[in-house]
This record gives sequence, C-alpha cells and structure tokens, in this order.
Amino acid sequence: MLSPSQIEHFRKKGWVVVDLFTPEQIADVRNCLESNALMIEEVGGQKVMTFYNNVLGLDTPRDLHLFHEPIMKMFRNAGLAEKLRAVAGPDLLLWYTNVFCKMPGQGVIKWHQAVEYYTSSDIDYENKTLVYDEVDEQLNLTVWVAIDPADKENGCMRFANGSQHRTFDIIPSATPASEGVFAGISAHKTVWQRNKQYSIGYDFDENDWEVEDVPVKSGQAIVFTERTMHCSYPNNSNRRRLGIIGRYVRPSTLVYPGRLKGAWIDENGHNVKRHFNVLVSGEDRYGRNVIRDHHDLDETELAFQHAYNRLRLGQVRVPENETQFEIEALQQQVLAGDNTERQPNPVLHPRKFIQWQAWQQLRGTEPAAAMKRYCELVDALAARKPGEVVTEEFRKVRRDGADRSAIEDWLTAYIAEALDMPQNEIERDVPVNRYGLSSSDTLRLMGDLGEWLNEDLDPTLAYDYPTIASLAGYLESANAAQAA
Repeated sequence: MLSPSQIEHFRKKGWVVVDLFTPEQIADVRNCLESNALMIEEVGGQKVMTFYNNVLGLDTPRDLHLFHEPIMKMFRNAGLAEKLRAVAGPDLLLWYTNVFCKMPGQGVIKWHQAVEYYTSSDIDYENKTLVYDEVDEQLNLTVWVAIDPADKENGCMRFANGSQHRTFDIIPSATPASEGVFAGISAHKTVWQRNKQYSIGYDFDENDWEVEDVPVKSGQAIVFTERTMHCSYPNNSNRRRLGIIGRYVRPSTLVYPGRLKGAWIDENGHNVKRHFNVLVSGEDRYGRNVIRDHHDLDETELAFQHAYNRLRLGQVRVPENETQFEIEALQQQVLAGDNTERQPNPVLHPRKFIQWQAWQQLRGTEPAAAMKRYCELVDALAARKPGEVVTEEFRKVRRDGADRSAIEDWLTAYIAEALDMPQNEIERDVPVNRYGLSSSDTLRLMGDLGEWLNEDLDPTLAYDYPTIASLAGYLESANAAQAA
C-alpha cells in the first residue's frame, strides 16, 4: 500500500512514483508487446512501433489488454489495486490502456490534461468519453508503467506540480495537427488526431508552475490523476522508451456514454462496440457500464484473430498467386463487410483492381463463413522459422514500356486522381508537394508506383526527386544502369 508520505505527495503534486513490478512481470509484458508489434519505417527513416487491437479490430496501441492476457494481468495486479485504493477508495474499474513507445528521434508529447474528453483534435462537446457521477468526486487515475527505463535523454514524463486542482481552458484549433499534442509520436498522432486538420491547445504556461521531471526505472510506475498537466521530452538518445498505461475510474462514472444511444464511434474515430471495463477492486453498485473479465469473441472469431496475427506478423509464407488475393479479400469481408469501395483505375492501380475484384466476388458472404475459409487458407501456409531470412523466390521484372514518358504520364494521372484535379493542371516540373500531397499521400504514391513498375522503390526518392520530370528521369536512368 502507499505510505503516508506517498499519499501526501500525491495529494500535493498530483502524482507519485511507486515500485510495482518485478523484472519477471515486466518481461512477460515486454515479450507480449514485442511479439505482437510491427516495426515500420516512415518516410525520412523514422522507425515506429505499431500494434493491432484484435477485439476492436483497429490498428491502434490502445486497449490491448482486451485481448492479451499478460497486459490484462498487469493492470489487475492485486498490489497495484491496493495502492490505488489508498487514494481512490475501494471500487475501481479499469477502462483503458495504451502503449507509448517513443523510438529514438521521436518528438515531444506536449502539455495536456484530460477530464471528460480524450482527444487532441477539436472537441465534439456532444461526444464525451466520461460522464462523472454528480455526487462522487471526479476521479480518473493513470498508472504509467515503465517497461524500459525512462530518463530525460530518452523522453521521461514531466509534471506541473499541483495543477490537478485547476481545469485549464481548451483553445480550439490552436495549432495544425502536424504540430499537435501527440504529433511527436506518429502512432498516437493517428489515434488522437486521425484526419483532423487542427489540434487543440490549453491556456497553460509552464513558467507559471513548478515543473518536475520524473525519470523512472523499469518496473516502476507513475500514478497520477489525468487532471495533472503533463508532457514528455523528445527521445534524443539511441534507446527506445517503452511504457504502457492503465486508466481507472469509479464504477459510478459512465464510460463512452454514446453507446447508450447506439453511437459506437468515439471521439477519436474508434468503434468501441466491443469495448468492456474490468472491475479490479470492490463492487459495482450502479450498473452503468459494460463490465466483464474477458472479451466475448466466439471460437470462430478467436481462430480468425490468431490466424490474422500470424499473417500480419509475417509468421507464414504467403505465395504471390490467387491464394494471396483470396486471403486479402476474405480479410476485407470479415473486417469491413460487403465491398462498397469505388472500383480502382485498373491502369493506375492494377493490383488494387485485382484485390477489389476478389473482394467484390464475396458479396453476401457471412462473416463466420469468411473467417472459416480464411483460417483454412492460413493454416495451410508454410510457417517461417524464427529468425529466418526471407528471400525472394523470383526476380521482379520492370514493366514493359515503362520509359520516362510513360512514368511521367502515370504520375500525372495518379496525382490528378488523388487530388481530383484535371490532368492538364498538373505541371511536370513543379514539386508535387505544392499540389497539397501529404507525407502519407507521397508514401502511398511511391508504393503504388512501385507496384505499377513491379519493383521496390525507396519512398525517399520522392523527396530526392520532387518533380514528376525529375523522378521519371531518375527511374529511367536507374533502370538503364541496372540493365547494362
């Protein structure tokens, strides 16, 4: 339990550091996270750790405890619950978890607090995340667990001591989303800001407060109230900073109130229909929330999710033939239902067109039938051995006729389609980013161009050769040099 001095520290500053988990307990969660994560490299070379939520069906680092037992076990830990009761009372719900992996080179998370809303995009005041009981004191505790050590160099947390006693005014559209509260960590920028153009800010000046850096060792945790203004440093080291949080409220607090009206999309664009809360201490005397100990995936759904993870994590070999397209189509049918997407241009997007056709052929297929067929196909695939180096079984051959002129024509048509512009308004000697292509649009363009050319292209070529003419010229000369 917390000592009297720790309780006093928490009451005064809004946070307290506690020794919580053994190296063995941390290792279980670290192994779970690392074995279910994908490392991707963004344009510019920034590495990012990404996750998939098998219960919510989303690419997101949040609420992984809903599916993964080691994470659920961590945040239901009896010793942790005992410490929380010292400042929160006997009855507690775990309603949320999230992974914060700050890789070397990733930036700051800016000053923020959370009371009723959990978004950094402009707030929809009709779509709260939490509704507190009128009688109980508002309480939302966060437990930030250090999987890796966190210090100033690799991005430890900072707190404005005593700021939990004040609710800071929110400033709508305070900054572009690319500079928003969570923009420093790409995975979380997509979680909280999605396709929003702007990010909120707060009427807060750190110079008005006693600000304290809070480094922690692996296995330690910071317990704080979300009302306490907090932020974190950028990772200027060559070390990863991996942490995971759990958030707790009293059972009297209504979580995701929109679900009572059948509104399942939360303020961050996530479908929370299968979300549930976990009673970690005491009792629920209110009946306001969905409370379970475990997810409600049935046997067929669970088999599909395990098969999907094996495919997503590269644990099986997928042949480049009709089987691959059938697997991809079945996956779309399960996750999105019948195909309602517009038919892709078969010239600009030949692979996507084939994928679209395969998905279209599954119209009317029930999810359970699609899951079973998906599992049959994945189960028949050859497994990759741990550490196996995957080599291509064939050499890609450049598309016939893809000279400079053809590449320029393709790029012009692609950009015109992406931006819904007439082709004659796309100039071939003007940097393409001037037309409004985002970094993600550019990354997608290079991927699609590589598919069209039938070769792997470095996404950074779009920045080295920023115009249609220069990129096409480079690709033509590079192909000629390779053929010589």
